[in-house]
Amino acid sequence: MTGNLTGPWWRSPAVPAALGVGAGTLYANFVVDWARRGSASLGHVVSELAAPGEPQAWIYRAGEVGCAALVLPLLPTARAGLPAGLGREVVAVATAVFAAGAAAAAVVPTPCGPGVVREEVDRRPRSNLHDGASIVSDVALYLGVAAAWATTRRRGPGWFHRAAGWVLWLGTGSNLAAGYARPVAGRRWLGGVSQRVNILTISAWLCCLGLIGAQAVRDRSAPPREAGLSPATPAPFPAAPTP
Repeated sequence: MTGNLTGPWWRSPAVPAALGVGAGTLYANFVVDWARRGSASLGHVVSELAAPGEPQAWIYRAGEVGCAALVLPLLPTARAGLPAGLGREVVAVATAVFAAGAAAAAVVPTPCGPGVVREEVDRRPRSNLHDGASIVSDVALYLGVAAAWATTRRRGPGWFHRAAGWVLWLGTGSNLAAGYARPVAGRRWLGGVSQRVNILTISAWLCCLGLIGAQAVRDRSAPPREAGLSPATPAPFPAAPTP
């Protein structure tokens, strides 16, 4: 059972698919720095690339805000592609919180870029608002993924359920690795790599939301079918009444 879709904006499955792929691409904006500096960029936290004074910082900030702007209009169709119930409402609300947190973290960037070197990573000046928004954003995103996994265990697309499971595993592992690496300056490379794995995992999930939204639009626009019959199959004649 799917939710209601109204308005001409959602009549093409290509629209939610493009929104999901676009949001995922913008969220993985660290590839710009990767292309520019190669593996040397892996030792830096991604949010440091958007710090004031860093080259091309506006690209990373604009990427996260743009991601949020694409996620929000995607949610009605993504929600419609999930089985009715509390789970899909949690997915929609949690993903909206993720988008708002990502935009807030971009608007209020961390104050220090990769050029600031301290013995302990956590002793560097940081913006509490930025860090808080980032944490809320990630937690909300994975809460939505968990809700999507739970609500599609018995109903809904099997591929989407499996994708949610993989996202949960990869997201949990990468965040644990990043948490282990963060307090020690010598583990910055591990922290940088694990954070980028987490970002790519989230980007892939946003693409999945786009695909489930596209599937919902396609199913809604499909011609009605008789139960158990294809459109090309004529309906059987009614049985003759018994005397």
